[in-house]
This record gives sequence, structure tokens and C-alpha cells, in this order.
Amino acid sequence: MEFFSVVERLTAPGHSAVTYDPERCLYSHDKFTSCEACLDACPLEAIQPGQPPRFDAKACAGCLACLPLCPTGAYSAEDAVHDLLNCASLVESARLELVCQAHPKAQGGASEDTVGIRVRGCLSGLGSGTYLALAALGTEKISVRLDACSECPWGKLRKQVEAQVEDARHLLAAWDKADLVQAVTALERDCLRPLREAQNPPLSRRDLFVMLSRQGQATLARAIESKDALAGKQAGRGHRRLANAVAHLPQPKTDANPSLAGLGFGTLEVSETCTACGSCARICPTGALTFQVDRNGSNYLLCFSPQQCIGCQACLHVCAESSTRLDRAPSFDQVFGSKEPIPLRSGELSRCERCHALFAARPGVLLCPVCESRKQNPFGSRLPAGFDLPKARRP
Repeated sequence: MEFFSVVERLTAPGHSAVTYDPERCLYSHDKFTSCEACLDACPLEAIQPGQPPRFDAKACAGCLACLPLCPTGAYSAEDAVHDLLNCASLVESARLELVCQAHPKAQGGASEDTVGIRVRGCLSGLGSGTYLALAALGTEKISVRLDACSECPWGKLRKQVEAQVEDARHLLAAWDKADLVQAVTALERDCLRPLREAQNPPLSRRDLFVMLSRQGQATLARAIESKDALAGKQAGRGHRRLANAVAHLPQPKTDANPSLAGLGFGTLEVSETCTACGSCARICPTGALTFQVDRNGSNYLLCFSPQQCIGCQACLHVCAESSTRLDRAPSFDQVFGSKEPIPLRSGELSRCERCHALFAARPGVLLCPVCESRKQNPFGSRLPAGFDLPKARRP
């Protein structure tokens, strides 16, 4: 093992300011979306309403709360999770206390048998998936310190942290580990315990031996916290992190099938009225839907990956035939029960006699839905999905 390269990696600052790419925002994919996740989170109003929202980088104080919330990864920065998982894989204790960078009493803890880890930014920047990732690393107890939030300029984010903790507890119940993580709102007594800096954990000779003995945990931490760049269609980092953590946990109890309502997942059904236009796959911002046509243009296949679905409803908004139905409260098994994409619709294709476009074959049907509509209504028009004409004003 190359100790010097490890030391260099662990002591690197790894900090970058939050940047915003409006092209990745849901509003740039679907004008009918009502997503306001980032607007509700920002404690300093660095994010202003708009379609897409406007981001003032100068007003941003680096709390990182927007990073796990954005469903499409429009906000980017080096968050605290990679350093946290790396640090947790090195410490000997399996009982951790997490404190934010602004905590005024981080040196003191709730118990002597824990190790404190101070992370950059606010704890709201971790997301619920981070607690599942720590569980996958073998952590036995996680205390999330919220006892100083009332004095913090980011204090409004306390509710977000509490919600993340509750979501993690809800999911960890499938492994009988709901009590693994808890929010600490007040300390019964102030105890001395070690405090590690997630970005720059101390590396004594003993620590190096610990690293050698815990290579399995370090490798697992790197696997869970994938460092792939947000290129192309992908869900946001909070969504992907949760899915990665679940993939590295053992199989849950056979009778455990918790609901994922409110966690940003969805499952999709497509009816027989589907015309194989492929619009749903083209608009899907995360690549959860894929539409394939064979080389001969004679058959099509529409597939769905529920772990990548963020429940944004963009596919519903563009479906002219209203063929799609989205369940935003799926069960754990519906989302994580299969690792392979699920075929939704498949069949033969026909080529329109008028415009030559491909569409799902129907007995005796020679025109695509658009041309058929124009034939039936030569002086009318077909409105886009989700579009309503304004009501006429009364005189």
C-alpha cells in the first residue's frame, strides 16, 4: 500500500463552491413541473424563484443543503459525504457522532465510547442515503447532533436534517436497524471523546495499522460513494447515493417491504394505448425510461429502471394518449426488487403512409396518430399533452 498517496488524498481540502447548471434543472426538461426543492431549502435565499430558479453564487454560504435535494443534480460541489465515509472507514469505533462545521461545542460529546466526526457544511447536506451508507460500512450507532441549531444562521435546516434522519430510520427498519441513527437535540451530559475532521483525519502510526486492517470498509466506502461526474441523464446525487447504499446492504428481512412514499421514487405502467412515439424516454431527465428500435425498424421496446426514477411526472406530461400511469408511493420491492430494467411495452412497428413516421402497429391502421387526427379534424389542431386553452373572458 502507498502510504504517501493515501495521506495526500486524505489531507487534500477537496472543497469547491456550489455551482448551478440550469440546463439540468427539471424546468429545462418539463415546463409543467412544480419542483421547488431547492427554493424551500436555501436558508439565505441564494436561490430565487424562476423557471428554472436563479442562483446567486455570491450569496451562497456553502451549507450544501441543495446538493442531496436536487432530483437531477443541477447543483454541484464537493460535498462532505465522500470525506465522511472515508473517515468512518478508518476509525476504530463503530459508534459515531456527526457534527457540522459550525457547531460551537464539537469537542464535547454525548458519550465517551463514541468518536465525533466534524463535516464541512451543514448536516442537511448529507441526505438520508448517507446514513444507509454508514450502516453498510458496519456502523452500529449514529448520533446526529442538532443541539446547536437554534443559534445557527442555518437553523431553518434543522427540520430538513430531522426529516432525513426519519427517512433513514424508516428504511433501516427493513433490516431491524431503525435505532442505528438518531437525532440528538440536547445533551444530557457533556463528555470528552475523540473528534475527527472528516476532511483531514489524523494519521498516526496506529491509524495506519487501522487502515491496513480495514481495507474492506475503505473499499466499500469508495464503491458506495461513486465519484462519477454528472454527465448525461442521471438522477441527483442524493437519489443515487441512497440506491448505491441499498445495493451494498444485505438482503432485508423477507417480510419487510416499506413504502417509499415521499422519498422521490416512482414506478410506471404503460397501457395498450401507447403509440410507441418514444416521447416519454426522450424527456425523462434521469434515463429511467429507454426506448429502442431494432435495426430494421420493425420492432420496439420500452424499458423502465425504477431505481433511476425520481417521480417527476415529465413522462405523463408529454404522453398525448395518456398511456402512462405513475405511482409515487411504490414499495421497497417494486423499486429494489430487480436490478435489471423492466420491459413496459414491446411490439411491432408500422410506417405511416402519409408522413412515414414509425408507430405501434394496429390491425388495419395505416396512419400514425398525428396524421389520423389531422384526417379526422382537417380544420382543427391537436394540443400538446398537459396544455389547456385559456378560458374565454365574459364581457
